[in-house]
Amino acid sequence: MKKNKLIIITIFILSISNFANANLSSSLKEYLDGKDLEKASTQIYLLKRCSAIYAYASGIVLKSDAVSSKNFIEISNNLLFKSVELMIIDENKKLEEAQAEAEKNRKELFSNYIADGKKNWDKNKSHFKGSYISEDMAICSKLTEEN
Repeated sequence: MKKNKLIIITIFILSISNFANANLSSSLKEYLDGKDLEKASTQIYLLKRCSAIYAYASGIVLKSDAVSSKNFIEISNNLLFKSVELMIIDENKKLEEAQAEAEKNRKELFSNYIADGKKNWDKNKSHFKGSYISEDMAICSKLTEEN
């Protein structure tokens, strides 16, 4: 009986982690296709993912262009703050809870961009070009232009 519970729990955890990683190699465009952009949950995810890509871009250009790196991290933090605001308003979360969740999500998404950026670098010597990462950056740059 205990073995069965352990197996079920293990399968459940693995399926959750696979589901969490399912969006990673797909572009934001693919994620957003068919989604209602008026829904708060879609907007929150978009803001978190854009926050992560700007944090990633900040790290990529840090050594070569400190000013751009600083600008990217400011954009990243502003986007994350907007996601926290939406979580408080639409999901009735407390500030601390929303901040912790948003930071955790950004960290996970950031790690995924790092891993996929490294794979892309190995493939074609670019962190962005030729991958979904460049598509995501294009979408997120349009989002930040509007604000």
